[in-house]
Amino acid sequence: MRLGKILKYILIGVPVLLIALVAVALVVLMTTDFNKYKPLIAEETKKATGRDLVIAGDLSLVISLTPAVAVNGVTLSNAKWGSRPEMVKVERFEAQISVLPLLTGTVLIDRVVLIGADILLEVDKQGRANFEFETAKAPATEPAKKPEAAPAGGGQMDIPVGIREIVIRDSRLTYSDAKAGARHKAAIDSLTLRGEGLHDPIKLAFQGSYNDAAIKLAATLGAPAEAMAPTRPWPIDLTLEAGGATISVKGSIAKPMEGKGIDLALAVDGNELGDLSVLAGAEVPKMGAYSLAARLSAKDPAKALKLADMKAAIAGTDLAGDVTVKLDGKRPSIDAKLASRTIDLDRLGGGGGEAAPAAAAQPAAKSDRMFSDDPLPLDGLKAADANLQLEAGTIVVSGAKLKTVVLKLVLANGKLSIAPLRAGIADGTIDGAITLDGSSGKAAALAVKLGIDKVDLDKLLTEMKITEDVEGRGNIDVDIAGNGRSVRAIMASLDGSAGLLMGEGRMKDTLFQSLLGGAGGLANAVLDKGKSGYTAVNCAVVAFDIKDGLATAKAIYLDTEAHGVIGSGTANLGSETLDLVVDPRKKRSMEKPVLPVRIKGTFVAPKYNVDKAVVVTKLSKLLGAQLPPALGGGAPAGGGTPLVEGPCAPPAPAEQPATQAPAQQPAPAPAPAAPVTPQDAVKDLKKGLKGLFGQ
Repeated sequence: MRLGKILKYILIGVPVLLIALVAVALVVLMTTDFNKYKPLIAEETKKATGRDLVIAGDLSLVISLTPAVAVNGVTLSNAKWGSRPEMVKVERFEAQISVLPLLTGTVLIDRVVLIGADILLEVDKQGRANFEFETAKAPATEPAKKPEAAPAGGGQMDIPVGIREIVIRDSRLTYSDAKAGARHKAAIDSLTLRGEGLHDPIKLAFQGSYNDAAIKLAATLGAPAEAMAPTRPWPIDLTLEAGGATISVKGSIAKPMEGKGIDLALAVDGNELGDLSVLAGAEVPKMGAYSLAARLSAKDPAKALKLADMKAAIAGTDLAGDVTVKLDGKRPSIDAKLASRTIDLDRLGGGGGEAAPAAAAQPAAKSDRMFSDDPLPLDGLKAADANLQLEAGTIVVSGAKLKTVVLKLVLANGKLSIAPLRAGIADGTIDGAITLDGSSGKAAALAVKLGIDKVDLDKLLTEMKITEDVEGRGNIDVDIAGNGRSVRAIMASLDGSAGLLMGEGRMKDTLFQSLLGGAGGLANAVLDKGKSGYTAVNCAVVAFDIKDGLATAKAIYLDTEAHGVIGSGTANLGSETLDLVVDPRKKRSMEKPVLPVRIKGTFVAPKYNVDKAVVVTKLSKLLGAQLPPALGGGAPAGGGTPLVEGPCAPPAPAEQPATQAPAQQPAPAPAPAAPVTPQDAVKDLKKGLKGLFGQ
């Protein structure tokens, strides 16, 4: 009986005692003034950071099955050199903890609330950062403590910690870098991050701004437990709205904590690229709507990334294909195989769209040189390697439309090559190769070999907005090479050749006269104007040999309905100066002499003048007298003799008087105004002429 009573008292008394103890503990906790611990908290913070922590409001504890701690008016001081006294200001912080999960060894934080946080991160002009804290130093005599050995049973015990909900409202973060001249600010109007448990998915909702650009984010993520110890790919489903763009990411990451095993479907859409200027912190040109869709995959993003099934569109340009970026080599490497319906390089360069607002700049001083002497950015050629294959229906560049383009671009250790380069252009074809070798890092070696066949000059020059005053087909051949640190230096070192062959066509009289006499209309005084406003062209040959930047006319000849125009001279690509003579000759007898024009000056400002020496010669012929050599007299300059039959045939030498006996007739002298005889000069161009004329 006595034992039964004892057990009865124990069974009744122990719970009562426990309840009493809990009640006493609650009373003690509820009557304890936790504010007396504020100095201790501030002291420990000072030791850890070297900064002053101030808790201006009450530090309170609410007792329940989900006890909560709350604090108001918290500030953490800034560095002594900071732009304001406080680095962190918080209006209110509170946290609730569930008691019952503690019985199973799990720490579950029901709710964390942060209101009115204002955080400033800054770097001064000396590069000092206010988020680099000064920690208390241990006495020099105190030996460093060795880490305690783990229990023999198998290491430290891991306590699962979960948070059901995080709420942040009316808070902002500012980053200022005086050394780099950068300043960024982010505002959090509302942020809610919620998950029922460690093994449940996470829901995220955010509204705020970055650099005053509104941002909205909604996401569903995998469970926290799976993120820390994955047994299957961690799912992601995210939608971001910012800067007028909508970005969606959907897929999974095999190892989210390591960022490995990425398999994500990406989609980006926006109505105006320029709206991203605020987010970017720099002016982004306005190019209209844009879109991107691709599958991003990476076993290890530190080694390689792949965009598969990519489709992109912007500013009248579209691209599709696969791109692989390798990051584990000496330099990044890009391998791409792309196709496009249209690539509009003019609009991509800002020429065809409305430009984004830009700060007013001082107008650049007018240069008297055409080629820039600025050093080429050769380091950029070594920033990455690339292997690009492209097939495009149309590429627009400088107005010209290249059709059915096939090219391969290879960039390796600073050497860029484009070969093959094949396309249709203005109803003709273009075939060639371009190489720019900057591997030395000191200078770039340029080599260009292009052949353009049977191009419609009217269509090409009109598309490029150069002139609408030329009609006809032509062949253009360029084979040049040079090297230098700038474009000017490369031009001054050029070797090779360049030439143009033109078949039957016509050009406006105003253009014909301008080509011969400059903008001042000098040729109006030396040429008869065409009756229809156009000058019919039978053919034209322009060919230059180039050596050490000096282009010497091998052949310049234009055959029109009334004239044969012969040119000679040089163009110095290094000094950008001209020394040319253009000599128009009548095909038939004439009443007034045709005067040659000498072109001097520079590429930017050419000067046109009548060649005085030849004027005197022609004047002597008109007067029927031979002037002394001292006054410029000499052999006749030609003119008045019909040209030999056939396109681009050279003019015949002047006829001798009929009274002179043929047996005693001296060999006819060549026309002095044509030091380079076109008949000899165009021998190696006849094949091109035949192909051009279809003969």
